[in-house]
Amino acid sequence: MRYLALLALIVLISFYANYTDEPVTDIDVAIDGEKLALEHPVKIIEGTIYVPVASIYERLGVDLNWREGEQTLYGTIGDFKLELPADSKEVKINGKEQEWESPVKFFNETVYTPYEPSIKALGPFVEWNYTTGTVSISTPDTFDPKDPDPDRNEPLLHVAYPPHSPFYYYDTSLFLFGTTRSYARVDITVNGEPVQKYDPRTGNFLTMVEIPQGEEYSIEVKAAYEEGSTSIERTVIYPDWWEAMPWSPLDIHSTRLIPSENQVLSPGDELQVAVQGSPGAAAYFQIGYEGSLIPMTELEYPTGPPGNGGIYGGTYEVGWDDVPSAGQTRFLPIIVTLSRDGNQISREMPGQVSFTSDLPYKIVEVKDRAELNWRGWLRLIDDSYNDLLSDTRGGTGYPSSVTGYLWEGSRFEVCGSSGNYYRTKINGSTYLISKGAVNVVEGVDALSSTVSSIEVKESRGKVTVQLDTTERVPIKVEDGTNNLSITLHNTEVDDDFLKPALPEAVTDLSLTDHKDANTAVLSVELDLNMIGFDCIWEESELVLEIYKPPKIDPEHPLKNKLIVVDPGHGGKDTGAPGPGHYHEKDSALAMSLYLEELLSEAGANVYLTRDEDIFVDLYERTDWMIDYGVDFFISVHSNAHSHGADAVNTHGLMTLYNYDHNEELAEIMLDSMEEVMDLPAIRTWRRNIAVLKHTQVPSVLVEAGYMMHPEDNWHILHPEGQKKFARSMKEGIENYFLGLVEQTSD
Repeated sequence: MRYLALLALIVLISFYANYTDEPVTDIDVAIDGEKLALEHPVKIIEGTIYVPVASIYERLGVDLNWREGEQTLYGTIGDFKLELPADSKEVKINGKEQEWESPVKFFNETVYTPYEPSIKALGPFVEWNYTTGTVSISTPDTFDPKDPDPDRNEPLLHVAYPPHSPFYYYDTSLFLFGTTRSYARVDITVNGEPVQKYDPRTGNFLTMVEIPQGEEYSIEVKAAYEEGSTSIERTVIYPDWWEAMPWSPLDIHSTRLIPSENQVLSPGDELQVAVQGSPGAAAYFQIGYEGSLIPMTELEYPTGPPGNGGIYGGTYEVGWDDVPSAGQTRFLPIIVTLSRDGNQISREMPGQVSFTSDLPYKIVEVKDRAELNWRGWLRLIDDSYNDLLSDTRGGTGYPSSVTGYLWEGSRFEVCGSSGNYYRTKINGSTYLISKGAVNVVEGVDALSSTVSSIEVKESRGKVTVQLDTTERVPIKVEDGTNNLSITLHNTEVDDDFLKPALPEAVTDLSLTDHKDANTAVLSVELDLNMIGFDCIWEESELVLEIYKPPKIDPEHPLKNKLIVVDPGHGGKDTGAPGPGHYHEKDSALAMSLYLEELLSEAGANVYLTRDEDIFVDLYERTDWMIDYGVDFFISVHSNAHSHGADAVNTHGLMTLYNYDHNEELAEIMLDSMEEVMDLPAIRTWRRNIAVLKHTQVPSVLVEAGYMMHPEDNWHILHPEGQKKFARSMKEGIENYFLGLVEQTSD
């Protein structure tokens, strides 16, 4: 689209190239869709579109003064000032010198300026509409997040981040963001230093502040105007990440205790016990009041080397002597004791332990996907690491990281439990599964499965691979653009297994038996880029459905496509803070409504997960999609900087995806947004995100700029910028479907 616009402009300029001093009567100027009656016509001068700037500036509310002796046009709007000297590229905008690519012109007693920089200097969006031959100007009158609300009796300075005092921040580099008057001559300082980013069109500013650790640090934000100044103070505290307990009296912390919830362990498991206490003591724990004493090591700090930091940890490996011949023991208390200089103190851990000889302890089956929600994760735990500071999964103190989603209907052998989680071991690693994600299976003693045959079918819309197995086992799925790999645990391949005949869309299929790990790995290579896949258990058969690209009309790629547009956040979930009282949820909804309009005009059927400022549960946004045959899902957001980020120099566009087969989609969306928006593309990023969890639907999350960055939020907050973002997203979706045309079967 940008190429066509440029081509049209070149053609127009070429047509008038020999008439640079003649009026160009078929170029109009429109402000907010209304054609402006110009006293003097638009001209093309030396290949550049020039406008009679006085007529436009006066319509935009600028007071003008032409000084004949200086041959300079002066303009003011509020405290915002412009100086445009004739026959010069050097201009002054709000007191700052700029150099335009083309100079200001004065002839026939009229000041002419290149249309784009002279209009953008005031803040409106301006575009050359090659279709109508119009310079289109959109004013920011409908958006003013920076001006105070008189009903709230607000000051002329607002600090959005940090939002309050005292503010606890866990890094040395703090980004500070706020807003003041627009179009004002104002000097904004933070602790006496000028801010690093400031946009006079909006009054939004951003800067970085170094925060010392372990003390209350005062920050003064000051906006100095011609008539006075306004100041706001914030107190920021970067606490020491670990605070040792005092030497005396000898004590054990009341809450920093592991385990914090009950544990059921089996032989080979390790019981991890950790506390914070007074430093320099001898420490031990015992299981049960008559259990043997198990020494604990004092660490310099959590996870650190041995030292006098008052962090005590110890482990006990469960052996077969600890378990009964059948079943499990009663829950036993765990008592930690510190002793020093003849003093002694003991504390019982909030979590107790029971030992089981039943292996597996239970067989569980993953619930229907509609019931899983936030519980549908498989989490890897680290038995060697105790986290005394943060909340833990299962109350064990073991930090856990998400390694993937649970597949509906899959069964697991669990070897014990940790609080509200079951423990399961896969290939020697221990994982946690939320008890709320599974049902206990009765009448099954163990999981062991054999793959006896595979059937592969191809239909118009998909390839179906069906494995004849004897049990629903844990599976792990890894996907690529045109391949899938499925690992089936507790599984072996029948000796009589034969490779099936392959349809045209499947170039290769293999089933490898890894007897040492008791796993079978199914690999499927495709002759096309799949747009999604699904794994379904039907009784004991695993059915893999691979979705082929749909038929696309290259002239109308969005026609009849069902597209879900998901405006991020909403209601009580405000998302990233913006200037004043404007937040990410507001811009996300505005962009999504514009996007819905554009997609509908292109023939798509569009569903919005919300069309007003209401809270929508994260999982309710997507759980129904498969039942309705959705063709595309896009979640609309704007970014927020993370703690410690170099916020001043980090801004632009990002797209997120959840599965490898959607990586190309994320790249197409990012390229399309960069093409339309005057913002840098940062990257695509694979992330485990709940709204992108459905493998069946092409899905992407867009981060449309940073809410806190003045260069980005000018686009994010302005209605015309929101429309432009929506157009970039629509073109990205269109480009994605157009990219499927060559793969579409007849």
